[in-house]
Amino acid sequence: MLSTAADVRALVVSPDAALADAFLDVARELGVVLDVSGGQEGVPQELGREKYEALLIDFDRVGDALASLAALRANPSNRNAVVFAIATGPAKQQVALQHGSNFVLARPLDSKELRRTLYAAYDAMTQERRRYFRCTAELPVFITRADGTEIVARTSNVSTHGMSICSPVSFNPGERLGITLDLQNGSPHVLAHGTIVWDDKHGKSGINFQCVRPELQKNLNAWLDHEFQKTREGAIRELQKASAATQLDG
Repeated sequence: MLSTAADVRALVVSPDAALADAFLDVARELGVVLDVSGGQEGVPQELGREKYEALLIDFDRVGDALASLAALRANPSNRNAVVFAIATGPAKQQVALQHGSNFVLARPLDSKELRRTLYAAYDAMTQERRRYFRCTAELPVFITRADGTEIVARTSNVSTHGMSICSPVSFNPGERLGITLDLQNGSPHVLAHGTIVWDDKHGKSGINFQCVRPELQKNLNAWLDHEFQKTREGAIRELQKASAATQLDG
């Protein structure tokens, strides 16, 4: 399945291939994209370069499990991820819970319990992904510079807190702008001030929103929620089709 901006992502840190396969079976049902790290080379490098909504860490077989968990909680993008610990025995389970694991499972792993646990955590995982969701969309945006110059541009993506745009002119980092964003769904235009955070000098820029009126922020968030749900549903359908095709081929 092609990855989308709305995909919930999970990382399994374990050298146990059977554990990863068991987790993958349920992840497919939920449309969760899964990465696997053997956990043999210290803190997984994936934690520094990917955004994850869930981490499954094998306290039984990963010697640096606490270091991996600490790295997750210290990473601004991943600190709110749901943590599943595989920990067998009271002592290991207590350590896993004391250091921030949300759910603890023991060996021998029960597939029904794993499924119940993942389904119970799914809403929290989805909500965490939504917080970082950037919707790919070309919408008209009307920009006013400090000197009164008006510019018509188009978005390339939009999030709760900002957007990337394509425009006929370049901007300066730190430049403050007046913004009118047309969501084209019958809602009032989103009116805000924004600050340029980057500009590639080739017509592409990034803007952080500031001073958005509460009722208009609500409209923006509702639109993003709708787009997020559409993207998630489409991704899950594609995953289910791919899974069904694989089973037929088998």
